[in-house]
Amino acid sequence: MPSLLFVTLLMVSGNLASTTSAFGQTSVPTEPWLQAPIISEPIPTPVPMPEEPVIDGQTIDFDAVIGSQAVAEAPPLQQEVIRWYQYPWRWMTQGWENHAEFGLDGSEGNADTLAIQTGLEMKRATDAYTLAIDFDYRQASSRSVLTEDNARLNIDYDRLLGDSNWSAFGKLGFEYDDFKAFDLRLNLNGGLGYYWIRSDRTSFVTRFGAGASREFGAPIDDWTPEAVFGLDAEHQLNSRNKLKGKVDYFPSWEDFSDYRLVTDLAWEILLNEAENFSLKLAVTDRYDSTPQGALANDVYYSMLLLYKF
Repeated sequence: MPSLLFVTLLMVSGNLASTTSAFGQTSVPTEPWLQAPIISEPIPTPVPMPEEPVIDGQTIDFDAVIGSQAVAEAPPLQQEVIRWYQYPWRWMTQGWENHAEFGLDGSEGNADTLAIQTGLEMKRATDAYTLAIDFDYRQASSRSVLTEDNARLNIDYDRLLGDSNWSAFGKLGFEYDDFKAFDLRLNLNGGLGYYWIRSDRTSFVTRFGAGASREFGAPIDDWTPEAVFGLDAEHQLNSRNKLKGKVDYFPSWEDFSDYRLVTDLAWEILLNEAENFSLKLAVTDRYDSTPQGALANDVYYSMLLLYKF
């Protein structure tokens, strides 16, 4: 048994030695049971890219389609969110041209006089409408006796009708005068207007409409139907000078000889652009054909300092 094992080891060692040649190179064993199987994998054939399809004679660009999808899938940029309760505040604080005015004159000696005039003008103009609010107050005294005390408030709304030069307007006016036969005068009017000129430097509009007025506390304390004819003009002469004019004619429908006429003329001169100070020279004429015991005509001259904000 040991001899048989010895003979077997000698045969295996002889076969392994035969695999090495005289040059030190190892040859592949000739015995089939020592040869490892050779597995050959096929070389993959390149897959051709699909041709770009043609639809209605136009070639579809895959790169462009993929790029557009990437852009579409990109998150949108962050946008400003305006909530419902912010709209009134934005409307009140943006787009307005406002100025406050103040004037003072007086004398002492043979005649002690003092006159004060203040006012506020607010205007919001857009491509569709114009809203203007004008308030004036005057008080004068002579020898410590009050000789003048009146106030006026006007609210004007004007809205363009489409792309035409026509507009629809509404007017609301209050007038108080301690030296007139009424306590308060109220007028409500509306109608149509036509812009002959409307640009950044110049505007000229004429108006026609109807309404009513009432003098509270007057001997005739009733509503009076009336018409309204008016014109409003502004012109920016240059960067420092502006001219403004306004005329409103209110005749009674029953008798056109019973009327009121209000005229305002003003010249604004810019004094200091950095501080927004201007000088205003103004003339106001208020005429009432039925003054009910008072003078029919009141003319006011003023030189005011304006602060725009």
